[in-house]
Amino acid sequence: MATITIKTDYIKILDALGRVDTIVEDAIRKYLIDKCVERIEESKRKIEDFEKKYDCNYAEFISKISNAEGLKAVEKTSLNWEGDMTEWEYWENELKEWKARLEDILMKL
Repeated sequence: MATITIKTDYIKILDALGRVDTIVEDAIRKYLIDKCVERIEESKRKIEDFEKKYDCNYAEFISKISNAEGLKAVEKTSLNWEGDMTEWEYWENELKEWKARLEDILMKL
């Protein structure tokens, strides 16, 4: 367990509200949930941009570029499809990771 320093003035106020350790733990948990949700939303926005651009989800995109006809269609949309694919994969992984982190926090009620 890590140790943190809290200003004495804050401790006095927190003491008046209840158990300091519980209050701090709850505040950190809420903060982490909020930050996870922000990251999930950002990842979803980035993924939606690619889905709109290529008119498909990531799995369909990978399937498209796996055959010559699909690849030609993708290249008509963007010659930078490889860079997009790399970034899209990054955001797909980010989404999975932040969802898992959020689930982990929520399961530890």
